[in-house]
Amino acid sequence: MRKTATCLPIAALSTDDRAAWTSMRAQDDALASPYFSLDYLTALDSVYPGVEVIRVTEAGAPLAFLPFRRDMIGTGRAPDGLLGDLHGVIAAPNTSIDLPATLRQCGLGGYAFSAVPYQQARHGLAGAAGEGNQVMDLTGGYAGYLAERYEASSSFRRTHRKIEKLLDSGEVQITHDTFDETAFRRLIELKQDGYASAGHFDVFSLGWPEALLRRLAGSSTGDVSGVFSIMKIGGDFAAACFCMRSQSVLHYWFPGYEKAFSESKPGHAMLFSLAEWAASQGIREFHLGLGNVQYKRQMASYAAPVRAGAVAVGAPQKLVAGFHAWSSRREARRQRLGPLSAKLARKLERVSIVGRLGA
Repeated sequence: MRKTATCLPIAALSTDDRAAWTSMRAQDDALASPYFSLDYLTALDSVYPGVEVIRVTEAGAPLAFLPFRRDMIGTGRAPDGLLGDLHGVIAAPNTSIDLPATLRQCGLGGYAFSAVPYQQARHGLAGAAGEGNQVMDLTGGYAGYLAERYEASSSFRRTHRKIEKLLDSGEVQITHDTFDETAFRRLIELKQDGYASAGHFDVFSLGWPEALLRRLAGSSTGDVSGVFSIMKIGGDFAAACFCMRSQSVLHYWFPGYEKAFSESKPGHAMLFSLAEWAASQGIREFHLGLGNVQYKRQMASYAAPVRAGAVAVGAPQKLVAGFHAWSSRREARRQRLGPLSAKLARKLERVSIVGRLGA
C-alpha cells in the first residue's frame, strides 16, 4: 500500500496524530528519551518557532513522524540544534520508511543527523557509528546499579567510596526537582564561563535555550519536565544541574560547579545523588549523553550506539555531504590541510544549525 508523506508545523498535528505518536514511543524503548517527547518538542517550538514534522501515513493512518528544523539550504536537521543529543524517526519497532522518497515528497533536499538510535538504520539512517549515548542502568534500582558497577570497575569503587564519605559528612545538602532563581542564574553563568574558556560557541547567547529550560522547569504536566538540582557544601552554593526527564528516562543536560569546590568532586557527588533520586522516582535509565569522556565511561553501565551522517537527495546537500566525507577522510589520514578542512566542515555545520555566521 502506498505511503504518503506531508510536512506540517508541529502545532498542526491532529489529536489522532498525537495519540499515534505517543503510542509509537511506548512501543519502542529506543524512543523513551525525553528528546522524543511531543511535549518537549512543543515546548521547544513555543520558545524557538520553526519545528516541523514529516508525517507519513498509510491508508490515511499515521505510520511515522520525523520532527526537524529546516536549515538555510533546505536540509532537515535536529529541531533543537546544538542542544539535542538524540533525534530521529518516531515509529513502531516493526515499521520502516523509505527516507529518501519521503524527503522528496516533502520538498526537502536531505536530512542531517548526528545521533539517531542505531535501530533507525531500517529507515535509511545508516551513516557511521557516532559517539555513544552513555547510560546508567537503573532497572535494578540504585543498589542494583552500584552492585553492577562495583563488580565491573575498581576505579568506580574508589570514586564511590570517596563520594559516599562526602555525602555522609553532614556538610553536603543536595535538593532535587526544585527551583531557585539565584542558583539557576549562577548555573547559566558557569556554563557560559566554561564555553568561553574552552573556545566553544555559547549556546545561551541565542536566548531561546534559557527560555526552554525555564519553560521545562515550570512544567508539572505532560510527558516531560525539567529537573533542577542544587548542591551546597557547608551552606555555600557548590554545584547545580539541570536535567530533563520523561516517564522512564532522566537526561543529564547542564551541570556546573564552583571551582573552589573541585577537590570535593561535586560533579560526581551530584551524579550519584541524582541516580539515587531517579531510581526512587521509578526512572529506569539515566542518560549521560554523548561522548567518550572519562567520567561518563566510569559512571555508565553501557553506551547505547547511535549513528551519524546524512541522507542527501538534493544537489546542494550532496555537495555538502561530499565535502564532509572528503574532509573527514583527509583528517583521518593526517594529510596536509586535513584538520583545516575538517575544521571548516564543522564550522559550516554549526552555521547551518544555528543560522548565523558567528556560530
